[in-house]
Amino acid sequence: MSAYGLQKLVREVNRAPAARQEFMRDAAGFAAGFDVTENERAAVIARDWTALYRLGVHGLLLRPFSILHGVSEPDYLLAIRKHAA
Repeated sequence: MSAYGLQKLVREVNRAPAARQEFMRDAAGFAAGFDVTENERAAVIARDWTALYRLGVHGLLLRPFSILHGVSEPDYLLAIRKHAA
């Protein structure tokens, strides 16, 4: 697993407007530039919050990332709580 690469990808989208625009335009192409596994790439492209949390993306990175995608706090919390189930 390459949680570091996945967190780096999410952090870049969160903090850099140009990276965010590129990700929104072509998530698969953007993700190809990072050292992530196929499962990690699929989770980030699908915006699968449960899988991203399970794969090790820290909540302090994941919540802002989910906000950028219009996810409400209740929906986000429900998704990450599925991790514990």
